[in-house]
Amino acid sequence: MSSLPLLASIHRALAGALALVLLGTVVACRKADSSAPAPAAATAPAAAPADAGAPPEVQKMLGRWLRSDGTYELELKGADKSGVVQAAYFNPRSINVSRAIWMRGAEGLQIVVELNDVGYPGATYVLSHDAKDDRLFGKYNQPQMGQTFEVDFVRKKASPLR
Repeated sequence: MSSLPLLASIHRALAGALALVLLGTVVACRKADSSAPAPAAATAPAAAPADAGAPPEVQKMLGRWLRSDGTYELELKGADKSGVVQAAYFNPRSINVSRAIWMRGAEGLQIVVELNDVGYPGATYVLSHDAKDDRLFGKYNQPQMGQTFEVDFVRKKASPLR
């Protein structure tokens, strides 16, 4: 009798547990931030930019990224101090991003992007930024296939105007 189905089941359970731990961390961080006093209305800007309050390390991760092994494109458009990231994902058409966060974890600062679309139910990227080489690297978990891949993204250069 093959143990492959059992291993796949264990892998899915571990991936689900990791996702719950990451979500719990974000919720705990938000609760900690909610105890801080609110700024006075007179000093608060009318409309804060999407990356207001996000640490400089997070702001350096914003931009358009191309996965080195294909046409997969990740766009990180904005981030705030609560950990929320505005993200879009394309392969080459738009794939629904159900949630995107930044957090400080055991591996340092990371971006977590969860996809939820046809062919991508619960697929998750956990990425770190290599500031020296300006690249994102980490893991891509594809639970539908029961696989996890090492991935690498390079910053997509802006096209010159013609």
